[in-house]
Amino acid sequence: MGYVWCDGDFIPVSEFRVSPLDRGLCHGMSVFETLLAIDGEPRLLTAHIDRLRGGLDSLAVSSVEISVTGLGQAMVELLEKNGLSRGMARIRLAVSLGAGPMNLIDSGAAWAWMTATPVDELPATVRVTTAPWRRDRENVLRGLKVGNYAEHLIAMDMARREGYGEMLFFNHDDELCEAAMANVFLIRSGSLLTPGLDSGCLAGITRGLVLRLAAARGIPCREKTLTRSDVSKCEGMFLTSSIRGPVRVSAYGARHFDEHPLFDAVRASWLEEMAQGGE
Repeated sequence: MGYVWCDGDFIPVSEFRVSPLDRGLCHGMSVFETLLAIDGEPRLLTAHIDRLRGGLDSLAVSSVEISVTGLGQAMVELLEKNGLSRGMARIRLAVSLGAGPMNLIDSGAAWAWMTATPVDELPATVRVTTAPWRRDRENVLRGLKVGNYAEHLIAMDMARREGYGEMLFFNHDDELCEAAMANVFLIRSGSLLTPGLDSGCLAGITRGLVLRLAAARGIPCREKTLTRSDVSKCEGMFLTSSIRGPVRVSAYGARHFDEHPLFDAVRASWLEEMAQGGE
């Protein structure tokens, strides 16, 4: 049957209820995080909770308290209740803004819930294409991981129908931004390059970790404005997300990429970090 955690209680999935007036349900007015868990322990918990808090702060929501310790314990118990104490699992933590008037973001009705599901075997590589529309770098939701995720899902479904696993977005200034469900890194002239946050991309947790791991291991890596020309000249490309970690792009449109030692080093460093706990 499985269990959901909701505001401190563990509830059978079949008994979980959401009000039809909830603005998270009706309008996507929620913030969320997706975490990787390995052998019953969440990875990079503090970074994810910090980003969740940042999202709530950006929306001027102060009526809900977020505790790293309390949520971490709840995650471990939720994984156990769902038989996910071994192997890899996906935890989704969300805070909905609840019921309230349209012109008042923080109505005091915010509430939190979590799910835990198994992670199926993941492909080692991904083929990507370009989205036919552009990201707005001035969007009020820029950089926020909110429940209004329709654009991402439309892009992923379009990619699937065209025979790809992901889509790259460029912004209105024709700068590389991100993928539908991941951040993007290019490999060029012995360096790693990734779009800066001013491109409109999400400040991905794994993106940040790769930047730190590269610096610690002496791998040249920097954030910069990247154009279509940069993409066309790169020697390799990879995507990063919390569940899959760094994943090598095997093809971008009709162009194919060979394996690259810099990606191998990044992937190995990420696996080592996850094995050690990844706090």
